[in-house]
Amino acid sequence: MKKGNERFASRRRVLPALSVIIGALVLANVFSRASYEAVSFVVELDAALGWPGLTRFVLPPVGSISAPTHLIPIQLSISLQSIDLAVLRAIVFSSPDNLETVINMVDDWVVRIIMMHLARLVLLGALGGLIGAWVGGLRRPSRLALSSLCGALVVFLLLGLTYLAYDAGAFEHPQYNGIIEAAPWMFELVQESLGRVEELGKQIQTVAGNLYAVFSNLENIGQISLGRVDLLVLHVSDVHNNPVAFDFVYQVIGSFPVSFIIDTGDLTDWGTELEAEITRRIVELGIPYVFATGNHDSPDVVERMRQTPNVVLVEDEVQEIMGLRIAGIGDPAADRYSPNPAGLNELAAIAQHINETWSAVEDRPDIFMVHNHRIAQQIQPGLFPVVLCGHSHTLVIEEREGTFYINAGTTGAAGIRGFQSHEPHPYSLALLHYTRDETGKLQLVAVDGVDVAGFGSGFSLQRTFTEAGRNRRSNVETRP
Repeated sequence: MKKGNERFASRRRVLPALSVIIGALVLANVFSRASYEAVSFVVELDAALGWPGLTRFVLPPVGSISAPTHLIPIQLSISLQSIDLAVLRAIVFSSPDNLETVINMVDDWVVRIIMMHLARLVLLGALGGLIGAWVGGLRRPSRLALSSLCGALVVFLLLGLTYLAYDAGAFEHPQYNGIIEAAPWMFELVQESLGRVEELGKQIQTVAGNLYAVFSNLENIGQISLGRVDLLVLHVSDVHNNPVAFDFVYQVIGSFPVSFIIDTGDLTDWGTELEAEITRRIVELGIPYVFATGNHDSPDVVERMRQTPNVVLVEDEVQEIMGLRIAGIGDPAADRYSPNPAGLNELAAIAQHINETWSAVEDRPDIFMVHNHRIAQQIQPGLFPVVLCGHSHTLVIEEREGTFYINAGTTGAAGIRGFQSHEPHPYSLALLHYTRDETGKLQLVAVDGVDVAGFGSGFSLQRTFTEAGRNRRSNVETRP
Protein backbone atom coordinates (compact mmCIF):
# COMPACT_ATOMS: atom_id res chain seq x y z
CA MET A 1 0.00 0.00 0.00
CA LYS A 2 2.87 2.31 0.85
CA LYS A 3 4.60 1.57 -2.49
CA GLY A 4 1.37 2.35 -4.31
CA ASN A 5 1.10 5.72 -2.58
CA GLU A 6 4.71 6.54 -3.46
CA ARG A 7 4.10 5.60 -7.10
CA PHE A 8 0.97 7.77 -7.20
CA ALA A 9 2.81 10.72 -5.62
CA SER A 10 5.64 10.33 -8.13
CA ARG A 11 3.17 10.40 -11.01
CA ARG A 12 1.55 13.52 -9.60
CA ARG A 13 4.95 15.24 -9.70
CA VAL A 14 5.98 13.97 -13.16
CA LEU A 15 2.70 14.41 -15.04
CA PRO A 16 2.48 18.21 -14.59
CA ALA A 17 6.09 18.53 -15.77
CA LEU A 18 5.36 16.42 -18.85
CA SER A 19 2.20 18.42 -19.46
CA VAL A 20 4.22 21.64 -19.38
CA ILE A 21 6.79 20.32 -21.90
CA ILE A 22 4.17 18.81 -24.19
CA GLY A 23 1.98 21.91 -24.03
CA ALA A 24 4.89 24.20 -24.88
CA LEU A 25 6.02 22.07 -27.82
CA VAL A 26 2.53 21.47 -29.20
CA LEU A 27 1.44 25.11 -29.10
CA ALA A 28 4.72 26.38 -30.56
CA ASN A 29 4.53 23.72 -33.27
CA VAL A 30 0.90 24.29 -34.26
CA PHE A 31 1.00 28.08 -34.30
CA SER A 32 4.61 28.71 -35.32
CA ARG A 33 3.72 29.65 -38.90
CA ALA A 34 3.51 33.41 -39.40
CA SER A 35 3.77 35.89 -42.27
CA TYR A 36 5.87 39.05 -42.30
CA GLU A 37 6.11 41.93 -44.76
CA ALA A 38 9.57 43.11 -45.79
CA VAL A 39 10.09 45.87 -48.38
CA SER A 40 8.13 44.47 -51.38
CA PHE A 41 7.87 40.87 -50.18
CA VAL A 42 5.59 38.88 -47.88
CA VAL A 43 7.43 35.89 -46.42
CA GLU A 44 6.12 33.06 -44.27
CA LEU A 45 8.31 31.55 -41.54
CA ASP A 46 7.67 28.19 -39.92
CA ALA A 47 9.52 26.10 -37.34
CA ALA A 48 7.82 22.73 -37.01
CA LEU A 49 8.89 19.60 -35.16
CA GLY A 50 10.10 17.00 -37.64
CA TRP A 51 12.90 14.70 -38.64
CA PRO A 52 15.40 15.19 -40.13
CA GLY A 53 16.29 18.68 -39.01
CA LEU A 54 16.56 20.85 -42.09
CA THR A 55 16.12 24.30 -43.57
CA ARG A 56 13.86 24.76 -46.59
CA PHE A 57 13.47 27.77 -48.87
CA VAL A 58 10.26 27.77 -50.91
CA LEU A 59 9.57 29.99 -53.91
CA PRO A 60 6.15 29.16 -55.39
CA PRO A 61 5.66 28.14 -58.15
CA VAL A 62 9.34 27.71 -58.99
CA GLY A 63 10.10 25.10 -56.33
CA SER A 64 12.06 24.60 -53.13
CA ILE A 65 15.61 24.04 -51.99
CA SER A 66 16.53 22.34 -48.70
CA ALA A 67 19.51 21.01 -46.79
CA PRO A 68 20.08 19.08 -43.50
CA THR A 69 21.52 22.02 -41.59
CA HIS A 70 21.16 20.69 -38.01
CA LEU A 71 20.54 17.56 -35.94
CA ILE A 72 17.82 19.05 -33.73
CA PRO A 73 14.39 17.70 -34.90
CA ILE A 74 13.08 21.05 -36.11
CA GLN A 75 12.28 21.80 -39.74
CA LEU A 76 12.74 25.46 -40.57
CA SER A 77 10.87 26.80 -43.58
CA ILE A 78 10.99 30.18 -45.32
CA SER A 79 8.42 30.70 -48.06
CA LEU A 80 7.86 33.66 -50.38
CA GLN A 81 4.11 34.29 -50.32
CA SER A 82 3.64 37.38 -52.45
CA ILE A 83 5.46 40.23 -54.14
CA ASP A 84 4.40 43.84 -54.54
CA LEU A 85 5.46 44.15 -58.19
CA ALA A 86 5.01 47.91 -58.24
CA VAL A 87 7.44 48.41 -55.35
CA LEU A 88 9.88 45.78 -56.61
CA ARG A 89 9.81 47.27 -60.11
CA ALA A 90 10.81 50.64 -58.69
CA ILE A 91 13.71 48.99 -56.85
CA VAL A 92 14.99 46.77 -59.66
CA PHE A 93 14.85 49.40 -62.37
CA SER A 94 16.04 52.32 -60.28
CA SER A 95 19.50 53.83 -60.48
CA PRO A 96 22.35 51.49 -59.49
CA ASP A 97 23.32 54.11 -56.90
CA ASN A 98 20.27 53.02 -54.88
CA LEU A 99 21.32 49.35 -54.68
CA GLU A 100 23.42 49.79 -51.53
CA THR A 101 20.52 51.48 -49.76
CA VAL A 102 18.17 48.67 -50.82
CA ILE A 103 20.60 45.99 -49.62
CA ASN A 104 20.99 47.67 -46.22
CA MET A 105 17.21 47.96 -45.94
CA VAL A 106 16.76 44.27 -46.69
CA ASP A 107 19.46 43.31 -44.17
CA ASP A 108 17.69 45.31 -41.44
CA TRP A 109 14.36 43.69 -42.25
CA VAL A 110 15.83 40.19 -42.21
CA VAL A 111 17.26 40.69 -38.72
CA ARG A 112 14.02 42.26 -37.50
CA ILE A 113 11.84 39.45 -38.89
CA ILE A 114 14.03 36.72 -37.37
CA MET A 115 13.94 38.38 -33.93
CA MET A 116 10.16 38.84 -34.15
CA HIS A 117 9.63 35.19 -35.04
CA LEU A 118 11.92 33.95 -32.26
CA ALA A 119 10.02 36.09 -29.75
CA ARG A 120 6.75 34.68 -31.09
CA LEU A 121 7.94 31.09 -30.61
CA VAL A 122 9.14 31.72 -27.05
CA LEU A 123 5.83 33.38 -26.14
CA LEU A 124 3.95 30.43 -27.63
CA GLY A 125 6.10 28.15 -25.48
CA ALA A 126 5.20 30.16 -22.39
CA LEU A 127 1.49 30.01 -23.20
CA GLY A 128 1.73 26.30 -23.99
CA GLY A 129 3.48 25.64 -20.68
CA LEU A 130 0.72 27.48 -18.85
CA ILE A 131 -2.01 25.51 -20.62
CA GLY A 132 -0.16 22.25 -20.05
CA ALA A 133 0.19 22.96 -16.34
CA TRP A 134 -3.53 23.72 -16.07
CA VAL A 135 -4.41 20.50 -17.87
CA GLY A 136 -1.98 18.66 -15.58
CA GLY A 137 -3.94 19.77 -12.54
CA LEU A 138 -1.92 22.73 -11.26
CA ARG A 139 -3.97 25.64 -9.97
CA ARG A 140 -1.70 27.75 -7.79
CA PRO A 141 -0.79 31.05 -9.48
CA SER A 142 2.87 30.65 -8.48
CA ARG A 143 3.01 27.13 -9.98
CA LEU A 144 1.28 28.29 -13.14
CA ALA A 145 3.71 31.20 -13.52
CA LEU A 146 6.67 28.85 -13.02
CA SER A 147 5.20 26.43 -15.57
CA SER A 148 4.82 29.24 -18.09
CA LEU A 149 8.47 30.19 -17.58
CA CYS A 150 9.52 26.56 -17.99
CA GLY A 151 7.54 26.31 -21.25
CA ALA A 152 9.35 29.37 -22.59
CA LEU A 153 12.71 27.89 -21.53
CA VAL A 154 11.95 24.59 -23.29
CA VAL A 155 11.34 26.36 -26.61
CA PHE A 156 14.27 28.71 -26.06
CA LEU A 157 16.55 25.74 -25.33
CA LEU A 158 15.49 23.96 -28.53
CA LEU A 159 16.08 27.08 -30.60
CA GLY A 160 19.41 27.69 -28.90
CA LEU A 161 20.60 24.14 -29.60
CA THR A 162 19.48 24.52 -33.21
CA TYR A 163 21.51 27.73 -33.51
CA LEU A 164 24.61 26.14 -31.99
CA ALA A 165 24.35 23.06 -34.21
CA TYR A 166 23.44 24.98 -37.37
CA ASP A 167 25.65 24.30 -40.39
CA ALA A 168 24.99 26.67 -43.28
CA GLY A 169 27.64 24.77 -45.23
CA ALA A 170 25.07 22.01 -45.75
CA PHE A 171 23.73 24.09 -48.63
CA GLU A 172 26.84 23.21 -50.59
CA HIS A 173 25.03 19.92 -51.25
CA PRO A 174 21.35 20.90 -51.29
CA GLN A 175 18.27 19.05 -52.47
CA TYR A 176 16.10 20.67 -55.13
CA ASN A 177 12.43 20.12 -55.83
CA GLY A 178 10.45 21.68 -58.64
CA ILE A 179 11.74 23.36 -61.78
CA ILE A 180 14.94 24.66 -60.17
CA GLU A 181 16.66 21.28 -60.31
CA ALA A 182 19.04 22.54 -62.95
CA ALA A 183 20.74 25.18 -60.81
CA PRO A 184 20.70 26.76 -57.31
CA TRP A 185 19.05 29.78 -58.84
CA MET A 186 17.37 31.20 -55.75
CA PHE A 187 20.66 31.57 -53.88
CA GLU A 188 22.80 32.84 -56.71
CA LEU A 189 20.16 35.39 -57.65
CA VAL A 190 20.61 37.11 -54.28
CA GLN A 191 24.22 36.30 -53.42
CA GLU A 192 25.86 36.91 -56.78
CA SER A 193 23.93 38.97 -59.27
CA LEU A 194 22.76 41.94 -57.19
CA GLY A 195 26.26 42.78 -55.99
CA ARG A 196 27.80 42.57 -59.45
CA VAL A 197 25.22 44.24 -61.69
CA GLU A 198 26.26 47.81 -60.87
CA GLU A 199 29.96 47.21 -61.52
CA LEU A 200 29.38 45.17 -64.63
CA GLY A 201 26.85 47.58 -66.12
CA LYS A 202 29.34 50.46 -65.97
CA GLN A 203 32.08 48.36 -67.56
CA ILE A 204 29.81 47.20 -70.37
CA GLN A 205 28.99 50.83 -71.19
CA THR A 206 32.73 51.57 -71.41
CA VAL A 207 33.18 48.60 -73.73
CA ALA A 208 30.39 49.83 -75.98
CA GLY A 209 32.21 53.15 -76.33
CA ASN A 210 35.42 51.34 -77.27
CA LEU A 211 33.48 49.22 -79.73
CA TYR A 212 32.20 52.35 -81.46
CA ALA A 213 35.77 53.61 -81.86
CA VAL A 214 36.82 50.31 -83.44
CA PHE A 215 33.91 50.35 -85.89
CA SER A 216 34.76 53.91 -86.88
CA ASN A 217 38.34 52.87 -87.61
CA LEU A 218 37.17 49.84 -89.60
CA GLU A 219 35.31 52.05 -92.03
CA ASN A 220 38.55 53.89 -92.80
CA ILE A 221 40.28 50.65 -93.86
CA GLY A 222 39.50 49.99 -97.49
CA GLN A 223 39.74 46.18 -97.45
CA ILE A 224 37.21 45.74 -94.67
CA SER A 225 35.10 48.85 -95.14
CA LEU A 226 31.42 48.25 -95.85
CA GLY A 227 30.74 51.46 -97.69
CA ARG A 228 27.02 52.25 -97.79
CA VAL A 229 24.78 50.37 -95.35
CA ASP A 230 21.03 50.79 -95.85
CA LEU A 231 19.81 48.68 -92.92
CA LEU A 232 21.51 47.50 -89.73
CA VAL A 233 19.88 44.69 -87.72
CA LEU A 234 20.98 43.76 -84.20
CA HIS A 235 20.68 40.06 -83.33
CA VAL A 236 20.55 39.18 -79.62
CA SER A 237 19.70 35.95 -77.82
CA ASP A 238 19.64 34.28 -74.40
CA VAL A 239 19.38 37.41 -72.26
CA HIS A 240 18.32 35.20 -69.32
CA ASN A 241 16.88 38.08 -67.31
CA ASN A 242 20.24 39.86 -67.06
CA PRO A 243 19.66 43.65 -66.91
CA VAL A 244 23.27 44.27 -67.93
CA ALA A 245 22.40 42.86 -71.36
CA PHE A 246 20.04 45.78 -71.92
CA ASP A 247 22.68 48.26 -70.75
CA PHE A 248 24.88 46.84 -73.50
CA VAL A 249 22.13 46.81 -76.14
CA TYR A 250 21.10 50.36 -75.27
CA GLN A 251 24.66 51.59 -75.76
CA VAL A 252 24.98 49.73 -79.07
CA ILE A 253 21.80 51.17 -80.58
CA GLY A 254 22.81 54.59 -79.30
CA SER A 255 26.18 54.34 -81.05
CA PHE A 256 25.12 52.69 -84.32
CA PRO A 257 22.14 53.25 -86.65
CA VAL A 258 20.38 50.02 -85.65
CA SER A 259 16.99 49.82 -87.37
CA PHE A 260 15.51 47.01 -85.29
CA ILE A 261 16.42 44.11 -83.01
CA ILE A 262 15.86 40.37 -83.46
CA ASP A 263 15.81 38.24 -80.30
CA THR A 264 15.91 34.44 -80.68
CA GLY A 265 14.59 33.64 -77.23
CA ASP A 266 15.36 32.87 -73.59
CA LEU A 267 14.56 36.39 -72.46
CA THR A 268 13.98 35.00 -68.94
CA ASP A 269 15.29 32.11 -66.82
CA TRP A 270 12.09 30.57 -65.43
CA GLY A 271 9.34 32.38 -67.27
CA THR A 272 7.84 33.88 -64.10
CA GLU A 273 5.64 36.96 -64.01
CA LEU A 274 8.31 38.79 -62.00
CA GLU A 275 10.98 38.15 -64.63
CA ALA A 276 8.62 39.36 -67.35
CA GLU A 277 9.00 42.84 -65.83
CA ILE A 278 12.22 43.09 -67.84
CA THR A 279 10.02 43.90 -70.85
CA ARG A 280 10.07 47.47 -69.52
CA ARG A 281 13.67 47.66 -70.71
CA ILE A 282 12.53 46.62 -74.20
CA VAL A 283 10.10 49.54 -74.34
CA GLU A 284 12.93 51.93 -73.41
CA LEU A 285 14.92 50.82 -76.48
CA GLY A 286 12.41 52.65 -78.67
CA ILE A 287 12.84 50.53 -81.84
CA PRO A 288 11.05 47.40 -83.13
CA TYR A 289 11.94 44.25 -81.21
CA VAL A 290 11.25 41.01 -83.13
CA PHE A 291 10.97 38.04 -80.77
CA ALA A 292 10.74 34.25 -80.97
CA THR A 293 10.48 32.28 -77.72
CA GLY A 294 13.13 30.03 -76.17
CA ASN A 295 12.82 27.07 -73.83
CA HIS A 296 13.28 29.32 -70.75
CA ASP A 297 10.32 31.49 -71.68
CA SER A 298 6.68 30.67 -70.84
CA PRO A 299 3.05 31.56 -71.66
CA ASP A 300 3.28 34.44 -69.14
CA VAL A 301 6.33 35.85 -70.93
CA VAL A 302 4.63 35.50 -74.32
CA GLU A 303 1.55 37.34 -73.07
CA ARG A 304 3.66 40.15 -71.60
CA MET A 305 5.63 40.46 -74.86
CA ARG A 306 2.36 40.56 -76.80
CA GLN A 307 1.30 43.56 -74.68
CA THR A 308 4.61 45.40 -75.21
CA PRO A 309 4.11 48.12 -77.86
CA ASN A 310 7.35 47.77 -79.86
CA VAL A 311 7.50 43.95 -79.79
CA VAL A 312 6.74 41.90 -82.91
CA LEU A 313 6.06 38.26 -82.01
CA VAL A 314 7.09 35.80 -84.70
CA GLU A 315 4.60 32.95 -84.57
CA ASP A 316 2.70 31.62 -87.60
CA GLU A 317 2.79 34.46 -90.10
CA VAL A 318 5.63 36.09 -92.03
CA GLN A 319 6.37 39.58 -90.67
CA GLU A 320 7.77 42.36 -92.84
CA ILE A 321 9.96 44.82 -90.96
CA MET A 322 11.49 47.74 -92.89
CA GLY A 323 11.71 45.75 -96.09
CA LEU A 324 12.92 42.46 -94.60
CA ARG A 325 10.55 39.50 -94.53
CA ILE A 326 10.99 37.48 -91.33
CA ALA A 327 9.52 34.13 -90.31
CA GLY A 328 10.25 31.66 -87.55
CA ILE A 329 8.90 29.42 -84.82
CA GLY A 330 8.79 29.60 -81.05
CA ASP A 331 10.37 26.93 -78.89
CA PRO A 332 7.93 24.12 -77.94
CA ALA A 333 9.04 24.32 -74.29
CA ALA A 334 7.70 27.90 -74.07
CA ASP A 335 4.16 26.50 -74.14
CA ARG A 336 4.65 25.16 -70.62
CA TYR A 337 6.22 26.29 -67.35
CA SER A 338 9.37 24.17 -67.43
CA PRO A 339 12.67 25.16 -69.07
CA ASN A 340 13.55 21.59 -70.03
CA PRO A 341 14.28 21.65 -73.78
CA ALA A 342 12.68 19.31 -76.27
CA GLY A 343 14.41 16.00 -76.97
CA LEU A 344 16.67 15.43 -79.95
CA ASN A 345 14.03 13.43 -81.83
CA GLU A 346 11.45 16.19 -81.41
CA LEU A 347 13.97 18.82 -82.54
CA ALA A 348 14.81 16.76 -85.63
CA ALA A 349 11.10 16.41 -86.42
CA ILE A 350 10.64 20.19 -86.13
CA ALA A 351 13.55 20.81 -88.50
CA GLN A 352 12.14 18.30 -90.97
CA HIS A 353 8.74 20.01 -90.82
CA ILE A 354 10.38 23.38 -91.54
CA ASN A 355 12.25 21.95 -94.52
CA GLU A 356 9.19 20.25 -95.98
CA THR A 357 6.88 23.21 -95.41
CA TRP A 358 9.10 25.94 -96.81
CA SER A 359 10.51 23.90 -99.70
CA ALA A 360 7.04 24.07 -101.23
CA VAL A 361 6.91 27.87 -100.90
CA GLU A 362 8.29 29.95 -103.75
CA ASP A 363 8.43 33.36 -102.05
CA ARG A 364 10.39 32.55 -98.92
CA PRO A 365 11.42 35.04 -96.18
CA ASP A 366 14.79 36.78 -95.95
CA ILE A 367 15.36 35.62 -92.36
CA PHE A 368 14.18 32.54 -90.48
CA MET A 369 14.56 32.62 -86.69
CA VAL A 370 14.44 29.75 -84.21
CA HIS A 371 15.82 29.44 -80.70
CA ASN A 372 17.49 26.04 -80.59
CA HIS A 373 20.70 25.80 -82.61
CA ARG A 374 20.12 22.08 -83.16
CA ILE A 375 17.04 22.90 -85.21
CA ALA A 376 18.86 25.68 -87.06
CA GLN A 377 21.73 23.39 -88.03
CA GLN A 378 19.29 20.93 -89.62
CA ILE A 379 17.53 23.54 -91.75
CA GLN A 380 18.34 22.80 -95.36
CA PRO A 381 21.08 25.07 -96.80
CA GLY A 382 19.75 27.36 -99.49
CA LEU A 383 16.22 27.33 -98.06
CA PHE A 384 16.61 30.79 -96.49
CA PRO A 385 19.30 33.45 -96.99
CA VAL A 386 19.75 33.80 -93.21
CA VAL A 387 18.94 31.51 -90.26
CA LEU A 388 19.21 33.07 -86.77
CA CYS A 389 19.36 31.07 -83.53
CA GLY A 390 20.77 30.90 -79.98
CA HIS A 391 20.55 28.40 -77.09
CA SER A 392 24.16 27.12 -77.17
CA HIS A 393 25.58 30.33 -75.60
CA THR A 394 28.34 30.30 -78.21
CA LEU A 395 28.70 32.96 -80.91
CA VAL A 396 28.87 31.26 -84.32
CA ILE A 397 28.75 32.70 -87.85
CA GLU A 398 29.00 30.25 -90.73
CA GLU A 399 27.95 30.03 -94.36
CA ARG A 400 26.75 26.84 -96.06
CA GLU A 401 25.65 26.73 -99.67
CA GLY A 402 24.27 30.23 -99.73
CA THR A 403 22.74 30.32 -96.25
CA PHE A 404 24.26 32.23 -93.34
CA TYR A 405 23.69 30.47 -90.00
CA ILE A 406 24.15 33.01 -87.21
CA ASN A 407 24.08 32.13 -83.50
CA ALA A 408 24.23 35.27 -81.34
CA GLY A 409 25.50 33.27 -78.35
CA THR A 410 24.26 34.81 -75.11
CA THR A 411 23.72 38.56 -74.88
CA GLY A 412 23.01 38.12 -71.16
CA ALA A 413 26.20 36.09 -70.51
CA ALA A 414 24.01 33.08 -69.56
CA GLY A 415 22.31 35.06 -66.78
CA ILE A 416 22.78 33.80 -63.21
CA ARG A 417 24.59 30.70 -64.44
CA GLY A 418 27.19 32.97 -66.00
CA PHE A 419 27.89 34.43 -62.56
CA GLN A 420 28.26 30.92 -61.11
CA SER A 421 30.76 29.72 -63.69
CA HIS A 422 34.50 29.78 -62.97
CA GLU A 423 34.94 30.84 -66.60
CA PRO A 424 32.11 33.32 -67.19
CA HIS A 425 30.39 33.46 -70.56
CA PRO A 426 31.08 36.58 -72.63
CA TYR A 427 28.28 38.96 -73.58
CA SER A 428 27.75 38.40 -77.28
CA LEU A 429 25.62 39.68 -80.15
CA ALA A 430 25.69 40.04 -83.92
CA LEU A 431 25.16 42.97 -86.28
CA LEU A 432 23.76 42.24 -89.75
CA HIS A 433 24.60 44.81 -92.45
CA TYR A 434 22.22 45.13 -95.43
CA THR A 435 22.43 47.16 -98.63
CA ARG A 436 19.91 47.48 -101.45
CA ASP A 437 20.71 46.01 -104.84
CA GLU A 438 19.78 47.57 -108.19
CA THR A 439 16.20 46.28 -107.81
CA GLY A 440 15.83 47.83 -104.36
CA LYS A 441 15.88 44.47 -102.55
CA LEU A 442 17.87 44.28 -99.32
CA GLN A 443 20.90 42.00 -99.46
CA LEU A 444 23.10 40.90 -96.55
CA VAL A 445 26.68 42.10 -97.14
CA ALA A 446 28.39 41.43 -93.80
CA VAL A 447 27.90 40.14 -90.27
CA ASP A 448 29.80 41.43 -87.25
CA GLY A 449 30.10 39.05 -84.30
CA VAL A 450 30.95 40.76 -81.01
CA ASP A 451 32.17 39.02 -77.83
CA VAL A 452 32.50 41.19 -74.71
CA ALA A 453 34.53 39.93 -71.75
CA GLY A 454 32.60 39.91 -68.47
CA PHE A 455 34.48 41.97 -65.88
CA GLY A 456 37.21 43.27 -68.14
CA SER A 457 36.97 46.06 -70.67
CA GLY A 458 38.06 43.87 -73.59
CA PHE A 459 36.15 42.55 -76.56
CA SER A 460 36.69 40.75 -79.84
CA LEU A 461 35.08 41.59 -83.16
CA GLN A 462 34.83 39.32 -86.19
CA ARG A 463 33.56 40.73 -89.48
CA THR A 464 32.34 38.14 -91.99
CA PHE A 465 31.47 39.22 -95.53
CA THR A 466 28.92 37.45 -97.71
CA GLU A 467 31.41 37.92 -100.55
CA ALA A 468 33.71 35.06 -99.55
CA GLY A 469 36.83 36.46 -101.20
CA ARG A 470 36.89 39.38 -98.77
CA ASN A 471 37.05 37.25 -95.63
CA ARG A 472 40.27 36.68 -93.71
CA ARG A 473 40.92 34.37 -90.79
CA SER A 474 42.10 37.09 -88.43
CA ASN A 475 39.66 38.89 -86.17
CA VAL A 476 39.67 42.48 -85.10
CA GLU A 477 40.41 42.08 -81.41
CA THR A 478 40.82 44.50 -78.53
CA ARG A 479 41.91 43.60 -75.00
CA PRO A 480 42.24 45.72 -71.85
